[in-house]
Amino acid sequence: MQKTLETRDERLDPVSKSSKNLTAVIDIGSNSVRLVVFDGPSRVPMPKFNEKVLCGLGRDLGSSSMLGEDAMRDAMAALQRYTTLVNHMGIDRVIVAATAAVREADNGSEFVSEIEQECDLNVQVLSGKQEARYAGLGVLSGMPFADGLVGDLGGGSLELVKISDHKVGDTTTLPLGALRLSRMEMTEEALISDLHEHFAQVTWLDELKGKNFYVVGGAWRALAKYHISKIGHSLNIVHNYKLSFETMKDLIDEILSLSEDELRLNPNTRRARAGTMRTAALIMDQLFTVVQPKNVIFSSNGLREGMLFSELKKPVRKLDPLLEACRDMAAKEGRFAEHGLEIFDWMIPAFTVLDEKGQRLALAAATLSDIAWSMSSDYRAAQAYRRIFRAPFSGIGHKGRAIVALTVYARYSGDLSGQAPSGGLWLVDDVSKNHALSLGLALRLSHTLSGGTTGILPRTNLVSTEKEIVLEIPEELMVLCGVHVKSRLAALASSLGKTSSIRSIQE
Repeated sequence: MQKTLETRDERLDPVSKSSKNLTAVIDIGSNSVRLVVFDGPSRVPMPKFNEKVLCGLGRDLGSSSMLGEDAMRDAMAALQRYTTLVNHMGIDRVIVAATAAVREADNGSEFVSEIEQECDLNVQVLSGKQEARYAGLGVLSGMPFADGLVGDLGGGSLELVKISDHKVGDTTTLPLGALRLSRMEMTEEALISDLHEHFAQVTWLDELKGKNFYVVGGAWRALAKYHISKIGHSLNIVHNYKLSFETMKDLIDEILSLSEDELRLNPNTRRARAGTMRTAALIMDQLFTVVQPKNVIFSSNGLREGMLFSELKKPVRKLDPLLEACRDMAAKEGRFAEHGLEIFDWMIPAFTVLDEKGQRLALAAATLSDIAWSMSSDYRAAQAYRRIFRAPFSGIGHKGRAIVALTVYARYSGDLSGQAPSGGLWLVDDVSKNHALSLGLALRLSHTLSGGTTGILPRTNLVSTEKEIVLEIPEELMVLCGVHVKSRLAALASSLGKTSSIRSIQE
């Protein structure tokens, strides 16, 4: 009996054994203080807890060299709460980083000492170069093929970073934070002059004209959220939200045409950001006079993710974040974690029109094609679609995640009808829609033929000719070709404008 009670106590222990694999990152920023708990470090660390408090430590940086008493009190209260939460979560590894406000303030070191004493935290005050480097690495962690300029607009500073070839290049830190400038009460003309003066000092910016601009920071992300809300975009996720340069310019002009009061009352605006939106828009607008980017791409990853990414070994950094996240999800929610690659290798010969990007999405869909197996059959398609469409994936844009979600929806439903996939259909063109349907039907056939298990598909072949889709199968496995296999093979062939047949082969 005693042993039974001890076992029960272990199960009721509030500190989970898995907490030893968690990392807590506390970011003491110029505007907010935030705690994020990651299940890492790993190639794709997923946030298990995320909370911020807007304290405004850097609100007076433009007019004073001191952190305000009220701001420090609010920040300390948030940090004490975070410390208590982290302790109760049983997390051994806690990274604490302070940025521009604490770095620049005359009483910043005194505040750090108080934090370390009251909260028992080891605070790392980042230099401007470190802050910029981590911002660049954060973007690369979620967009490994990024090539262009990263801009991380915080409350107290603006970090500009050149990235290409999976690496961080030139960096600079400028005292142009959205909160700092919003509180300086400068005229718009004086602010524009100040911005130009600072940008002119960054001699390497000219090299990045025509490349993509990767946007980090809450003040700039608020612009993306405004646009998403305004147009009724079907996916309310900022990460990898992409706007053309022309569309971004139009959005900036619209924001600058509104007063702070009008922004605060605007249904597309978060009130907490209304006070800095015009300043954030003006900073980007003036940066665009130097750098005219091809596209503006918003990133949810930044300094915190960059700090974790910097600790990974180079071979791990080079892993594809999308495919790693899909494998993690499949391992947790699918029946056979490694079945995805087997399915992909089996079906891809029938899709010779897919380029490298299309094949990558097909592999992601194949990896996720069994995640709804445990759900009621009436809800599998819709639940799998929603799970993928809204998942916190990195390394994939909005259109790409729509294609993957639609593909897995078709795998379960056999078509793309119904209300559930309407958001994804809104994001894709007819060609992508048809690819998603055909890929989904191929996945549907693969699971029907194999029964969802491994080892059968490699003994068969899916062959595409000019007019026909042929399933080649050994004689001893011909018994698997029941009515459902035949009908689903025919459906796949029809979606590709071809006929179908089954052919016996020798192994």
